[in-house]
Amino acid sequence: MINIRDKEHLKGVLNKLRPEAKPLWGKMSPQHVVEHLATVLKISSGKQEVKLYNTQELADKIKKSIIHSDAELQQGIKNPILGDEPPELRNTDFEKALDELFDEITYFETYYTSNPEATHTQPRMGKLNREEWEILHNKHFLHHFKQYDLL
Repeated sequence: MINIRDKEHLKGVLNKLRPEAKPLWGKMSPQHVVEHLATVLKISSGKQEVKLYNTQELADKIKKSIIHSDAELQQGIKNPILGDEPPELRNTDFEKALDELFDEITYFETYYTSNPEATHTQPRMGKLNREEWEILHNKHFLHHFKQYDLL
């Protein structure tokens, strides 16, 4: 189980991730994964806005199956924002990407402390509140940690 509020545990897990590691599936490098996790945190705290790519009916169904269940994210799950290839890296190195990730976790916590009723659009599930975003982040981090056999 992953809890994004437990930064020490996250740091312990991420300390096992080497920049040159190869994934068990997918095309993202370790730095791509770390930057991707940071991007989703930015979306969840309103720093980066995205549109809903589904009908509301389908979004509600996906939300129910992911947020309101014990189901894990499946290998090969598609994010409509991402293309078939990983995006350009935005940090100069892996360590800076990790710094960005932890900065975004801290911002997420601070943001929702000041804005407890806020909701932001997730591209497949529509509007999520803090609790729903935390569930998604926990599952999302777990998904990518398993991608690199870190747990």
